[in-house]
Amino acid sequence: MEGVLPATPLQQVRAAVRANLLPGLVLWCGLALLVLAYVLSPAVQAGLATWGSAKQAGGYPFAFATYAAFAVLVPEALGQLVLKEPWRKTQWADMAYAILVFGSIGITVDLFYALQVSLFGEGNDAATIAKKMLVDQFVYSPMTNFAVIALFAWRDDGYCARTWKRVVSADFLTSRYLPLLVALWCVWIPGVLAIYFMPTALQFPVASLILSFWVLIFKCMRKG
Repeated sequence: MEGVLPATPLQQVRAAVRANLLPGLVLWCGLALLVLAYVLSPAVQAGLATWGSAKQAGGYPFAFATYAAFAVLVPEALGQLVLKEPWRKTQWADMAYAILVFGSIGITVDLFYALQVSLFGEGNDAATIAKKMLVDQFVYSPMTNFAVIALFAWRDDGYCARTWKRVVSADFLTSRYLPLLVALWCVWIPGVLAIYFMPTALQFPVASLILSFWVLIFKCMRKG
């Protein structure tokens, strides 16, 4: 519209934070329930421990399959069954691509958690959790979130080479990447605090649950 100035990066950041406030609150409540269930319920502890043992035995293929399932397959299935989302012509291809992306992210998460243990140990005291959270959210997360955004932008552009020039431009970084990153910080910092509160063997399973919950929340918000 003539006479309307484009939103500044700061305005876009504020808008992104406001848009993510409600899903963030839902996620925080879910995290509180998960931590309480772990602390109070031997059954929950045993279930997560079994999952953690399976992950340790399965290695990177298990990490790939788990993230692919909880980021793509479970949300898509629930979206079809519960939210009655329409089936698109490109659904299978989109799901296959998302599985490759998020499965690969699952492997990097597994490697990163092992690196965190080597750097800071396996304790869940406040100082150790804070160090892991800072490295997670301000070193690892910016890199992986940029990779995911860029890969899906590449797909949406028809796998065109010019996408890579666009995603490293100042306009893309300030108008699309920075607002998303700030919004993710606002809601995911409590998430990683809950993850690093858990024993090392349970951190990957808990991260998978949180990821799936996060995707489902956004599906529900979009449907609404």
